[in-house]
Amino acid sequence: MAQSNASSLCPMLLTLLAGLALAASSYAAERTLYYDEGWLKINQYSPVEGFESHGSYGWHLGIGVIQVNSPANSQRSEVSASDALLTEKTAPAQLPRLFFTRGTGWPVDFGLSVARLNKNEGLQLGAHLQWTIFEEFQKPALAIRIARMQSDGLPGLDRLQTDSATIGLSYGFLRYFNFGFGIGRQQHHLVLKPLDDTNRLGLRAGWGERLERTESIWTLYLKVNLLSPFTSLAIERVYTHPQEAVTIAKLSYML
Repeated sequence: MAQSNASSLCPMLLTLLAGLALAASSYAAERTLYYDEGWLKINQYSPVEGFESHGSYGWHLGIGVIQVNSPANSQRSEVSASDALLTEKTAPAQLPRLFFTRGTGWPVDFGLSVARLNKNEGLQLGAHLQWTIFEEFQKPALAIRIARMQSDGLPGLDRLQTDSATIGLSYGFLRYFNFGFGIGRQQHHLVLKPLDDTNRLGLRAGWGERLERTESIWTLYLKVNLLSPFTSLAIERVYTHPQEAVTIAKLSYML
């Protein structure tokens, strides 16, 4: 009799364990998707500048905002709305940024970008280096730009780093306008900490995920010189897919 009960319990226990494992793996996949659709996009770097060299005169200081435009955002919000843990860690759709760009006596520029995250508990810091290969009067400028953006101090996030390389053209016309186009590749490195919170199943989540993604990007850029050459307004669209784009706008002043 006891042997019969034990044999009948074994399939039930196996079914229960299989169900828990499936739910746990689904939860882990949801966490990875959640960060993929949010933080990877808001971690996009751009100086919001053309590909011409800036020269050695003055610093270009700017204040701006990055906005994520993706059809997946609304779906991700609907999924995470039922889970308080995920909702607390949702990446912002908009984020203010400060920009610093400096030219040199050579056709080499560099710059920084800084933003505060998660109610000033996190920090987003990026930098770029640009080499203008070709530049002549009334001709497009050609340059190569490499950049890195990193976000730290976020809940459940150990490290988020995005490295990119872009080659682009920019051309000024009518003295007040500058248009640019670039193509490149970028790689995201994302490490999620193991959760210390109790998940929806009432279990302790002890796993941590790693995510790496390499993708192509293309950019469109337009700058308007409001008070040439000191004050300008620029906007850039960075695409990873025809329907997924990041918009970065910046108002800058040259000191």
